[in-house]
Amino acid sequence: MPTAQSDTPTVDRLLDTAADLFWEKGFAATTTREIAAALRIQQASLYYHMASKEDLLYQIFGSSLHRFLTDVPRAVQQVADPRERIRVLIRVHVATLLRYQKRNMTMLTELRALSARHRAEVVALRERYAAFVRSTLEDAQANGGIRRDIPAAYLTLGLLNMLNWAARWYRENRDPSPDQVAELFFKLYSDGAASPRAHKSLRMPDWTAAVPGKAAASRPKRQSKPADSTVQRLLEAAVALFSRQGYAATSTREVAALLGMQKASLYYHIESKEDLLYFICNSALEQVRGDVESAVAGIQDPLDRIRILICAQVESMLRSKDEHATMLTEMYSLSKDRLASIVALREAYVDLVRSNLRDAQEAGALREDIDVRYLTLALLGLLNRVLVWYRRRGPLSPGQLGQLLAVIFLAGVAPVRDESRVTS
Repeated sequence: MPTAQSDTPTVDRLLDTAADLFWEKGFAATTTREIAAALRIQQASLYYHMASKEDLLYQIFGSSLHRFLTDVPRAVQQVADPRERIRVLIRVHVATLLRYQKRNMTMLTELRALSARHRAEVVALRERYAAFVRSTLEDAQANGGIRRDIPAAYLTLGLLNMLNWAARWYRENRDPSPDQVAELFFKLYSDGAASPRAHKSLRMPDWTAAVPGKAAASRPKRQSKPADSTVQRLLEAAVALFSRQGYAATSTREVAALLGMQKASLYYHIESKEDLLYFICNSALEQVRGDVESAVAGIQDPLDRIRILICAQVESMLRSKDEHATMLTEMYSLSKDRLASIVALREAYVDLVRSNLRDAQEAGALREDIDVRYLTLALLGLLNRVLVWYRRRGPLSPGQLGQLLAVIFLAGVAPVRDESRVTS
């Protein structure tokens, strides 16, 4: 198993330097020569501290996870009140996440780059930490500190989604302190984004009544890609490979082989491997924006618009799960001009979400004590990280999951009187 991080400054500097480069370029595109140059040492000297680049990545995962497994339980166990323990958990989790932000971002995005043995060990550590979070929430449920109508497993996933996304967007020179961010998360997670006045009109949906897959199947997949059927097949093959092993680690030869064609034949349809990634990112972002815009069009009630927006985004993402996951994790591999185009599409979608939240806030449907920027970031974290853990054969359809996440975001985990359990 990965060991706890050494206090040796050389090891700290090595892990931080490697994480900086992985943050900037991605693991696959970063060489040991570049890591050594950034450390101002000979490449050969690097191997005094690591067996390979993959071993270095494994050490980053181990250092991050052991801090969570040590620091968070130690702080939580010093508090008796079950609800206050959730506040402490959030505060220490956020502090740990942001103190080693780039290491933790690497941990959140580069799992597939680990060898099978290392990956299994890391997943076991992640599951240990998730089990601790879940047990903390279960204790609060048993003591009446939080709602019992949503299984703790989903409350855990929702909380970790929201918190861990902060590793992607937090900037020290722009955002409040980690403690302030943590308090914001606690308020939102505990009491929800809906204003106290709007809470009275919230009605919890019956998740058991939804038909699995029905809502997701009701709208056809948008075609923003080239119409050529061979190109379509190339894109589907690329999505399968990029989502499994990463863009940088996938060759055009592998894409062609998956379709049973010669590599040379592939270039009759595309100019480069980057074309495939660009089309995938473009398609994913146009699809989710179009689906959400269509879903909320004509909805007058501001709270209903947010609920429907959440459901529409979840269903749209999960309809093309690997495509959206590839877009989120691989877009930074694009060339400068193409990346700028994709970032503009992404920001246009973020603006759409933010404007709907702002309208609801101005109408009095959402709380006013949290800036709309952080409502938006928290919501996108809650939703986007679903791509990591959702399984189609799980107990909830995409439509049901969207409804559940809407409840967590809008109503929070504070206790409710009418508690009809969700089936798990």
